[in-house]
Amino acid sequence: MQLFLVRHPRPARAAGRCYGRLDLELESGALEAATLAVRASIPTQDLQRARVLSSPARRCVELARALAAPAAPELAGALQELDFGRWEGSSWDSIPRAELDAWAADPWRYRPGGAESAADLAGRWTAWCAEQRSSGEDAALIVTHAGLIRVALCCAGLLEPARFASRPIPFGSVYRLELAASAPRLLEQVRA
Repeated sequence: MQLFLVRHPRPARAAGRCYGRLDLELESGALEAATLAVRASIPTQDLQRARVLSSPARRCVELARALAAPAAPELAGALQELDFGRWEGSSWDSIPRAELDAWAADPWRYRPGGAESAADLAGRWTAWCAEQRSSGEDAALIVTHAGLIRVALCCAGLLEPARFASRPIPFGSVYRLELAASAPRLLEQVRA
């Protein structure tokens, strides 16, 4: 099964904020630009055959609806961003330096804001992948978040867990993974 992982368009009023699960509107014009870019990055036959799934966050759902039209995308809680707990909505500058340093020292196991670690997110991702292997589908387009895409790359052996938080995942970027019998692997970065 081929998975096309797409990062949502740029949200409004997000600069300098921790917004993992925070439900933000999209920046003006971001949806249209991302829709065009994703459609140009993924072959038409793949777009037509792929089931479209989305994180429940508005910034993902809006793009997923545009890509799935006239059908509706499927929402999957497993595709949500990392839960930043008490950090949610805070400016990065207001988060205690000691907490940021602790996260930087162990980005895979540390629970930023006391909620969810990248390792927890990886568990959610691999469980979801296991369910998808038995779906009988041959392609899925997944509109999701940078954290989940980074975890998918780690699980595919393409990113070291220690570098989890430092890998840039641009808005609207597309990554094509092959969901094999054992684990997902990156076929190509379609567009970044």
